[in-house]
Amino acid sequence: MFMNLAAFKSTIRQKLNFQFQGIVDADAKSQKWIEMLYRPQHMLGYQNVDLFFKSLTTQQKVDLDIQIFNQLPQVLKTKKPNRLSVNLMPLSLLSNEFRNNLTDLLDHQLINPQNICIEIIEIHSMPSLCNSAIDLLKRFRSEGGWIALDDFGSGFAHWELLQIGLIDVLKVANQNLSKNHETTSFTRGLAEFAQSMGISTVLEGVETITDFEKGKKQGYQNFQGWYFDKGSVA
Repeated sequence: MFMNLAAFKSTIRQKLNFQFQGIVDADAKSQKWIEMLYRPQHMLGYQNVDLFFKSLTTQQKVDLDIQIFNQLPQVLKTKKPNRLSVNLMPLSLLSNEFRNNLTDLLDHQLINPQNICIEIIEIHSMPSLCNSAIDLLKRFRSEGGWIALDDFGSGFAHWELLQIGLIDVLKVANQNLSKNHETTSFTRGLAEFAQSMGISTVLEGVETITDFEKGKKQGYQNFQGWYFDKGSVA
């Protein structure tokens, strides 16, 4: 089922498919903050997106992130969000090719960091970052960009980025509420932890009014899920 690198690069240079999901505040009001969710046109033979991503080699993940980030100028132009969230696989931060590509986007003002939130995917173990990766993230934030940890609490915490003050947003999966049933101490604790550090929170995967109300009671500030919108494909 493995696709060689040349064939993979050819595949991802084709039109990439995205869905867009809004992030609302505690009053369920739109903030024009949307997340750009990559949906592969075909799964390379795999049944779902998670398996698709797990099947990729390190180089393929880097190549995919480069192509996704190169779509940002067009998405910003057509969607005109106040803030556009885009996922980033942690290993890409170790790639000179990815860092150089992002640097070019910034140097040539092809993207405005003030309109972008980079969501580092929490479910992947975070390698130690080199100085050039940290410097690039610092530059991105200094120009108005946000950095989020996605699926925070799912197993691999990126403590280094928290400790050096590079995180603006913690995104917590709504599934954590379901797992705790009678006790909400874990998810409430994450919200309180973020608040104590001056970090914004987003509860993801909100599918029902019950999810929304529970999240508000636990102290979450922003909410994302198909309960609020149906999303769109581009």
